[in-house]
Amino acid sequence: MMDIRSARMTTFALAGICGVLVLAGLIQFAGYGRGYGWLPAEEVDPGELGGEIDRKPFKMPALASFSQVDSRPLFNEDRMPTPISDGEPDAAGPPPVPLNVTLTGVILVRQTETTPELRVAMVRDNLRNETVALKVGMPLSGDQAGWTLVALAPRLATFKNASDETAEIELYPAAAQPQPPGAQRPPAVAPAPPGAPAPGKQDNAAETDLAKRIEERRRQMREEAERLRSQRGNSPAEQKN
Repeated sequence: MMDIRSARMTTFALAGICGVLVLAGLIQFAGYGRGYGWLPAEEVDPGELGGEIDRKPFKMPALASFSQVDSRPLFNEDRMPTPISDGEPDAAGPPPVPLNVTLTGVILVRQTETTPELRVAMVRDNLRNETVALKVGMPLSGDQAGWTLVALAPRLATFKNASDETAEIELYPAAAQPQPPGAQRPPAVAPAPPGAPAPGKQDNAAETDLAKRIEERRRQMREEAERLRSQRGNSPAEQKN
């Protein structure tokens, strides 16, 4: 019984709402609320619209009217003007550190179809007592970070700093390279016995052996490049084309 009674009350409420909406629609359809229009311009009183509109453009006051802002700045804790220094701040940074490196080796690989061009300089930083490998365009690290490797030749490396100063470092043989600070010097060599080669000849022999090993390594790299090129030429995709 309670469910039927609730359903009837809901039905009556919905019917009443629908009746009110239908009545409102009939009133609007009859034209209620359409009786508005614009008044003629000559019959409009500006005073009735909330006062006369200021049609004058805004003009900035004179700078003298802001003297209190200059004399007592709002964003200063003591409300006193910030003192202006007579001297200009020194924009120049610290002087550049002189270049102190030793060129210990140069690696130059020409660009081929299989290998890109490679230019690497083996440099010993005498200030940090360590050896680093630098490609062209890379800077040094540490106190000499202002120097950048800009060019590399078979026996010459060119560095440049932020002041456009250039320095050229030449490659010397290992026997002629200066020892870093703190390094132990080699012990004195006793006089060679009769018939033994002179020390200068031994250095030349070491340089010749080093040159032979470098040439042998280059020959191996060329053979490897030729082998890779031949493998690419014999690949199925190449033969199909």
